Amino acid sequence: MLRLKQVGNSLVELMIAMTLGLASITAMASLVGHGIGLNSSLLAKSRLEEEVSAVVAVLSHDLKRAGYYAHTDQFVKNPTTVSNPFDNSVKIAAYPSEAANSCINFAYDRNQNGVLDTSPSNENYGYRLKDRAIEIRLNGAACDESGWHDLTDPQVVQVMMFALSIEKNTVQQIVQTRVNIDLQARLKKHPEISRRITTHILIENYE
Repeated sequence: MLRLKQVGNSLVELMIAMTLGLASITAMASLVGHGIGLNSSLLAKSRLEEEVSAVVAVLSHDLKRAGYYAHTDQFVKNPTTVSNPFDNSVKIAAYPSEAANSCINFAYDRNQNGVLDTSPSNENYGYRLKDRAIEIRLNGAACDESGWHDLTDPQVVQVMMFALSIEKNTVQQIVQTRVNIDLQARLKKHPEISRRITTHILIENYE
């Protein structure tokens, strides 16, 4: 009687194949997880970079206007009698519980009427650090007063440092005012991710 020989995988071979397959799946899952984590980290860094850069851009654009006076031509006509009400408006201070030199106030002739208005719109502007947020000045409030509005959200981005200083240089008998800014922030959910920007702003209209 003719018997046919059966050919197939043994139990040992099947277990080895399953082990190799499981190892491959585990390695792939680990690789995918690493990729997702890396992508999340890159997105978080990008978010912080955009936030910090936007704050510095807004502050720089606004601060460059400090001292602007729409009736400058009157200085030429009457240099001894006309004065600029927006001169010497750049001041650095701080909110009482914050680090020194973390608030800056300034003014400029936004409506170009030659007058430092306080109503209905106030032409005194400023930025300060308070409770790990950059705030913008409203209605001419002083650095130690309430009435400011958050420019950054401390629930997303925490500002750890906002340091300001003023430098004056004379170039060809012209006094130039420069404001130095040092800003450092981090993500609240990822405090290990931080960004620091150090820059300076030349105020051409000032003095």
